[in-house]
Amino acid sequence: MTYSKLKNLFEEQSLLNDINGILCWDMATYMPAKSRNQRKKQIKVLYDYKKKIFNEIKKNELFNSIEELKLDHKDRINVELMKDKFEYFETISFDRIQKKTSLSIECEGLWREAKEKSDFTIVKDSFNKLMKLIKEESEILSQKKQLSKYDCLLLKYDRSLTSKKLKKLFNHIEKFINLKLPIIEKNQKNETNLLDANKKLSEEEQFNLSKVFMKKLGFDFSKGRIDKSMHPFCGGSTDDVRITTRFDENDAFSCFDALMHETGHALYEQGLPSNWAHQPIGSAAGMSLHESQSLFIEKQLIKSLPVSKYLERILQEKLGKVSKEWTSQKIFKSRNRVKKSFIRVDADEVTYPLHIIHRFNIESKIINENTNEVHLPDLWNDEFLKIFGMKVDCDTNGCLQDIHWFGGDFGYFPTYSVGAFIAAQLLNEIKNQFPTLNTMLENGDFRQIIGWLRTNIHQKGNESKINQLLTTSTQEILNLKYFKNHIINRFVKGNF
Repeated sequence: MTYSKLKNLFEEQSLLNDINGILCWDMATYMPAKSRNQRKKQIKVLYDYKKKIFNEIKKNELFNSIEELKLDHKDRINVELMKDKFEYFETISFDRIQKKTSLSIECEGLWREAKEKSDFTIVKDSFNKLMKLIKEESEILSQKKQLSKYDCLLLKYDRSLTSKKLKKLFNHIEKFINLKLPIIEKNQKNETNLLDANKKLSEEEQFNLSKVFMKKLGFDFSKGRIDKSMHPFCGGSTDDVRITTRFDENDAFSCFDALMHETGHALYEQGLPSNWAHQPIGSAAGMSLHESQSLFIEKQLIKSLPVSKYLERILQEKLGKVSKEWTSQKIFKSRNRVKKSFIRVDADEVTYPLHIIHRFNIESKIINENTNEVHLPDLWNDEFLKIFGMKVDCDTNGCLQDIHWFGGDFGYFPTYSVGAFIAAQLLNEIKNQFPTLNTMLENGDFRQIIGWLRTNIHQKGNESKINQLLTTSTQEILNLKYFKNHIINRFVKGNF
């Protein structure tokens, strides 16, 4: 009975998270500009309810009453995940959590204005207050867990990651990129078989194109929707997935690419085990796995040469793009151009990890070395120059380009690149499983691929850490060779 009681209480807090997800989606899309203070009060009430739930668990000492030996394997995992969540709320007071949440909402609002005006000083004071709370939280967790402060923040987004593991991965991949990048740039330097820069797809055309692919990929529109926001994301709640995208008139596929990325997230959410809904084990297995699903769809599949052939056909049949300009070769080569740039979300697959390493270095300095965040533009620009050899020209192209830090998300960025490494390993296994993969992709037939992901990733929920899950699905732990092979095949050899 004690375990049943715990499951009911965790279901309640999961439903509160769902409500919070819808409120946050609304805040990023349709909420009136002057409603932010009221939204802070609404979200505070949700945390008051969460506090009551965890106080009940603590008061009745429910974890001490569970006879775990009588539970089956998955129930025991669920209990351990419950304990992890409970430990966080037991360690960090709800007053502190609510204060951080309120500051995050305030800071994010100021970030929007600061980014538009390219002026960090607009958000500096609010960001400083928010970072003070994040640093204090990391210190409290560090003393509790006997881990580094930054590792404690990483654990909030992925229980598989440590800064030691990340440094090893990132050092290896940075050397690889710096070795291959000059070769790739030289190969692409004289490439002429590219889309005309003046050829555009309107916002409406990109939306229509995206919907065709989303349906083909299996996104359930009866349990999800698309909207616009300043920064693309996938949010919402259980059985109500909200995807947002952005539109750049200078990029023919900006809206489409953003939606393909978020569709990967959405498919993961829609594919989680329904019999474990609202339980910790029924959630996604960390943000690295989540990012692996988005990058698998956006990068590994949709930007491949076989899917470019299908894309050419859809552009002709659905959008009337029948000129010789919209050929699969031009689409493939244009959408896989490699060039260092300021903006992470616009970066190609080769230079993208450098953006993540750049942010990882800054996060480590601010949290572990206690570097003062009020000098973020200077810190950002100095670190960017070291990695990219480019001087940042303005705050919008620099420290203001991402929403994450100003919403309180420190420790999230590394999951993007770990997700990319996982995605490459998953595709390698799928190639082994489906010898006719190229033909399937050229015909826009994603059913068996998504089915494999459903069985081997989505339906597993939060049952395993990364290496356990990969060992089961690909017969080995995370291996960088698959990402490296992918980069060589696509960007050096021009295949897939």
